[in-house]
Amino acid sequence: MIQELQQQTQQHYDHYPFIEGGSNRVAWWREYLRDFLPDELIRDRLVVDVGSSVGEVSRGLGDRGARMVCLDVSRQSLARCREINPEADIYNGSALDLPFMDATFDHAISIGVLHHTPDCRKGFKEVARVLAPGGVFVVFLYNWWNIYNPIYHAFKPIRALMPLERVPTFFVRLLQPFAKAHLGQSLDDWQLRRLLGDKLWTPQATFHSVRQVRQWGLEEGLSFVANKKFFLGYANVMKFVKAGTPGTQRREARVRCTRCGGGPMARNDDGYLCGCGHAYPREGGIVGCLQE
Repeated sequence: MIQELQQQTQQHYDHYPFIEGGSNRVAWWREYLRDFLPDELIRDRLVVDVGSSVGEVSRGLGDRGARMVCLDVSRQSLARCREINPEADIYNGSALDLPFMDATFDHAISIGVLHHTPDCRKGFKEVARVLAPGGVFVVFLYNWWNIYNPIYHAFKPIRALMPLERVPTFFVRLLQPFAKAHLGQSLDDWQLRRLLGDKLWTPQATFHSVRQVRQWGLEEGLSFVANKKFFLGYANVMKFVKAGTPGTQRREARVRCTRCGGGPMARNDDGYLCGCGHAYPREGGIVGCLQE
């Protein structure tokens, strides 16, 4: 069931990648995350974006000196991410089985992604696993205590009867006021349909209270530091810090095999190779880590 839902999610975002706001959205996230991840904390540090989509949030951190690693289940989204973040390492993989060794990254972000996975709790655990001691984890999750929660679930029978491509354009355009207020810019019909796809037609969305996620943090050795309500309170952006003392060494991405669990895998021009014979091929600058 989990594999089937992940495939549905992958196919959905391959067809309808999350919206692109261009330089406006990059600049907005660059400033928004500064309170959570100040310049001096991320400069020349290795930061993983779990669920990077088209890469605009990553671009904002990269602009402030972070060395970015981007991972997403949608290869089509990553093709655009590759263009926006040419200096980043790009991986096509699952947030529920990250292809990285324990304690690989100085810091981690996951913005609006884990609640779309088949198991948000497992995704949270995986990010905590790959985070180094003393590292910061910033996570954006839909808020249980918000009107968006019942609205999403009320749309379930509509989603079942009407594919997103058949939704009338006039209905799609009803999102324009939300887009203007939320993003500070208008979107064309294609972008609005992608926004609708993310908010109401996505195969999976779960909703979580701050109390619940703080408990997850305790269970994974993460201390809760701060929370900021997102637009209209429909999501929470939470900051955690992993127990331990931050290292001073320069970190590089250490890749593990999701088939046998071994690693780190050997890197070459064609991708990565494990001693068990399993390989992650690199095509078009993207390392393919999804199990077939």
